[in-house]
Amino acid sequence: MSQHGVCHHDYEENRQADRATDRWSSPRRHGRRKPGCACAIYEDVLGLQVVGGSGEENPFGATAFLSSDPAEESHQIAIFTNPALRHIAFKVGTLADLRAAYTRIVDMGLPIKMAFNHGVSLAFYFEDPEGNLVEVYWPTGMAFDQPYGDPLDLTLPEEALRQRVEQLVRQASEQVPVSLPSASAS
Repeated sequence: MSQHGVCHHDYEENRQADRATDRWSSPRRHGRRKPGCACAIYEDVLGLQVVGGSGEENPFGATAFLSSDPAEESHQIAIFTNPALRHIAFKVGTLADLRAAYTRIVDMGLPIKMAFNHGVSLAFYFEDPEGNLVEVYWPTGMAFDQPYGDPLDLTLPEEALRQRVEQLVRQASEQVPVSLPSASAS
């Protein structure tokens, strides 16, 4: 077990069981697998590190978060056993870009499924016309254990959004938070 509760050795056990039934497929396509099954592949082949995760008791279900450079990216892969939370994600450069994308999606008539302050990022989610769940996010530059999601209202002024991130991280961490990118950067 890793420090985040994700089992790295289930990969080989599941692979052997799948050989017996003549199939081996991605854990992202079959909810019966644990996130740890895929972790071993990403760790062994791509050198990613498990940087977070949760068990089934978490509101987000069992998850695993991996990054090749935790100091620069909070995570590059998020694995969810709950099929309703599986998605693709697009990073934007500024908070202003995030709010502009949010406005464009709303103006297109696509419903926003959810919007969260993840601590490490501010994000909103929508389904594209084909039904794929899409996340658009802006990294805050703050460290925060994942998974986490505090409801977010992207119609609030930028300064209020920045203050809420800083407040959240201060409350949840004994570490002094790093500062957010300046308002001129957004």
